[in-house]
Formats: sequence, structure tokens, C-alpha cells
Amino acid sequence: MNVIEFERWEPSADDPRELEYVGQRTASDVFQELKHRLESQGCLPDEYFLLDSFWENGREIPKDADIFCTTDYGASEGVYLDAYLKWFDKGQEKHVTQKFLTGKTLGENGSDLDRMFLVSAAITKAFHGDNATHARYMKIGGVEEDADGSVVYLSQQEKKVIIEALVEQRERQEQAMGQTELLLRRMTGSITEYVNTVGMRPLRMSDFDKAVLAIQDGELEAFKKYAAKVPYQQEETLLVEAAGRPGGRGPENDGAADAGPMQYRLCGVL
Repeated sequence: MNVIEFERWEPSADDPRELEYVGQRTASDVFQELKHRLESQGCLPDEYFLLDSFWENGREIPKDADIFCTTDYGASEGVYLDAYLKWFDKGQEKHVTQKFLTGKTLGENGSDLDRMFLVSAAITKAFHGDNATHARYMKIGGVEEDADGSVVYLSQQEKKVIIEALVEQRERQEQAMGQTELLLRRMTGSITEYVNTVGMRPLRMSDFDKAVLAIQDGELEAFKKYAAKVPYQQEETLLVEAAGRPGGRGPENDGAADAGPMQYRLCGVL
């Protein structure tokens, strides 16, 4: 988004491809452009946002003026944001600081203060730009890549909407993860291959988890290996898992005459 300029530039009469300086913009014109931009970004203070009376009646922005903001709690209520213009007055040979605008929000807790600081940041970006790189900060090899992060103020209602959306997303993900696990086990073919594929990921599987997967796959040897490492506090739960396994045979024993009911063989290990 383009910065808001204090100066007026128009195409040159001699060469329309070039711009030439034609004077300063009025303070009210600059203020209205800023107000419109903040409103479009949802950043206007909820109580009021007013141009200081000093700048009314078509007064122009001084040449080479700069703008800065202050934000603080009010003496009685609310949080106030003040923007000031500062410039060097050649006639008086001194620097001059003059209030430009004032914004106020009725709330006066920490969240209200945070939000007003974000409004202050939005004003600063409107005039100074976002990701601006000045000559004194230029580095050989170019500018560092911007991480493109952002700070966002959320009302209580907006927080509620996002939390509900995240909860719903988590529920969908949990369902998808269950289906993904079944698909992985089908594709890898056995508990050993499954563990090799999944178990070494950052979210590591415990020996109990591996033993339970061995029960589900009917992998007796793998079950023996992992069941022996399960803490005694989990043995009863593991026994229930083994006893509840459906089907009489494990996939690796299909067709074997001496396979026997897999759940009893698994339980026998415990």
C-alpha cells in the first residue's frame, strides 16, 4: 500500500512522464485520507478520531514535516492516541512540534491499550511505509526477507469465533488422522514396517502404543517384543486390548493349522 504523502506532485508540463513538486497538501485532506485508510483496516478508535483545530481552514502541512504518535491512558477514562507533526521552522530557526490529531477509546484495560498501540503502528506505517528500507540500513546483497508476520487485535467475540473454528478443525483432523493411520498400516503391511515409517517421527510412539498396534495387526512376535517393555501400570489395559481383538487369526497366520485364536495367544504372553 502506498504511503500517504504530505506533498503534491503533478505531471510536468514539459515532460508528462516526470513529476514536479507543486506544493503542500492541506492538513484536512491528509487527515481524511488517513481516516479512510484506518477505517478500511478496522483500526479507527471507537470513541472518536479528530483533527486538531489548529489545522482547520485549509492550513497546509509544513514542508519536510514528519509525524509521530504517543499512546497512553487518559487522566480520567479511556486510552488516548495523539499524533504530532514536527518540522524545522526556518523563519524562527527552531524545531516546532504541533498536535495533528487525537483518537480515543472508551475502554481502559490492557487489551484496549494494546489495540491503541496497534492503531498507532497503523498510522506510522501509513506515512512511513511498511518494510521501508532506508539508505543507512541498506546491506550488501539486498534486504533480508520479511517473515511476513502480523500482530492482530481481537475482540472477545472475534476470539470466540476463532477458538470455535480451531476446535472444529481439530475434530476434523482427529478423524482424518484415524483414517490416515489405518491407511498407513494397510500400505506398510505390518507393524514392523509401520513403526519404521511412523515411529521415528518427532511424535514418537511408546512401547505400549506399538504393542497395541501389534494386537490390531495380529503380529504375535512384535507383540511379544513390545509387551515385555510395557510398564506394569499399563499391563492391565494392554490385556483388555488383547482380549478384545476381533477375529480368530492374525493375517500372518492365515492358513496355518495350528494358529489358534489370536486373542488367546496374545493374552497368553501377558
